[in-house]
Amino acid sequence: MRRAWPRSSGQRSRQIVADSNPQLKALAIAMSRTGAEALNALLDRPVRVGDPLVNESSDSILLEPERVVAAAEVPAFGSALVLRFSKLDLARCVDMMVGGSGEVQGEIPAMQLSIVSETAGQLASAMAGALADEVGLSAEGTKAAVVEDAGALPPPPYLSFTIPLEIEGLAASAFSIDIPVVLANRVTEQATSRFQQQASPQVRAVQAKPAEFAQMSPTRVGAPAPGSANLDLVHDIPLQISAVLGRARMPLREVVSLQPGNVFELEKSNAEPIDLYVNNILIARGEVVVVDDKFAVKISELNPSDRT
Repeated sequence: MRRAWPRSSGQRSRQIVADSNPQLKALAIAMSRTGAEALNALLDRPVRVGDPLVNESSDSILLEPERVVAAAEVPAFGSALVLRFSKLDLARCVDMMVGGSGEVQGEIPAMQLSIVSETAGQLASAMAGALADEVGLSAEGTKAAVVEDAGALPPPPYLSFTIPLEIEGLAASAFSIDIPVVLANRVTEQATSRFQQQASPQVRAVQAKPAEFAQMSPTRVGAPAPGSANLDLVHDIPLQISAVLGRARMPLREVVSLQPGNVFELEKSNAEPIDLYVNNILIARGEVVVVDDKFAVKISELNPSDRT
């Protein structure tokens, strides 16, 4: 379903953007640095961003095969922030994340494309949160995802920032931050208002006087009757119960290369009982049985002493 984004208000929108480029450019720098920090954490290698180049565009954003377009919706914005990345650049980053050299040749595997989309969404969410923090708005409820339908994007015009990107071990590249003019107006006004409040804090004169308290005495609390400790209040709380057959650890390189038919071993032998967890707390062990064509667990040990 296409989102009905608000449209810009003509000449007033263009004038605010034109007058506020330096401020918006500073916000773009803050966002790009947050994106660089996120990439640095994922890749564990130096990531640098350059000075952004700004351009106001009245054209709609096109979904191109060689690019990944992600949109971050922040309820406090009233519009979405759009980011465009090179699909090949993100695929190279994913290859480095799984221990590769960053070389990608031929068609990108489906598993890596999934991680590329997830990475783009994480970067968009982080940069949208940075923008909200810079202007003093709440980032609560932020949703970011790769866009598959151009109709879901906010309408133009946009203020587009091209950010030079350098990642150690990879060729220099760039990504784009596209801010709809409606959103540019919103964050500019919010940033200006916040700056004015910080520059001229309101000081209210108050008159202090000693506090007076009424004489009080402890309230006697009677002991509950046996068996009536109000446990009924919590008896109906639903709990998540998990039966864990076993676990295995493997590097991300092996995870992304899994194919149908692959087999990997679990840590437990077939003679060992399975673990039962309630809200991630080990409470029992048992054996797997079948009841009416469904798997079930027969409890063999409660409250295991080795809760690992």
